[in-house]
Amino acid sequence: MPRAIGMLVWTLGAVAMHAVVPFELSRLGDRVARKERTNPVVRGIGLSTVGAGATVMLWALAAHHDAAPRGWLLQSRPTPKQLLRRAPYRMEYLLRTGPYRLSRNPMYVGEAAVWLGWGLFYSCLPVWIGWAIMCAALAKAVRWEERRLVEPFGDDYRAYMEAVPRWVGYRRRG
Repeated sequence: MPRAIGMLVWTLGAVAMHAVVPFELSRLGDRVARKERTNPVVRGIGLSTVGAGATVMLWALAAHHDAAPRGWLLQSRPTPKQLLRRAPYRMEYLLRTGPYRLSRNPMYVGEAAVWLGWGLFYSCLPVWIGWAIMCAALAKAVRWEERRLVEPFGDDYRAYMEAVPRWVGYRRRG
């Protein structure tokens, strides 16, 4: 897929998932139980958190953009070998630059931060439930992806796993 199209698709998907969905959940929360709006300071902190998370997501996307100068490989359907391995995609590069030197999953960290920010901003139960579901789904996805990345990258990926934390703030000592 050409990079320009990939960037457009990613951007539209990210806005839909990380802005439209929390907004709609907040409207559900308003219908379920009306209450006073959150303190303006907390709302400001929430928007700042949304901005910080979005910045991390964009930084990670920029790293992918730089690593794939010809765009991203898309396959119309998985090959039989991929179906046996249950991996319908092929990674062509292992990122260790930009945010990927601080976290193995900066895109997911950014997504969780965006949802945390919306939780603070809207301060309603449905958005907080959405954040919890998002975090649980990301944790499961990370474990699945890590198992799939060991095969194509082998010892390089194992060394990367030892050197860079899965999320943030914790480095393994070897």
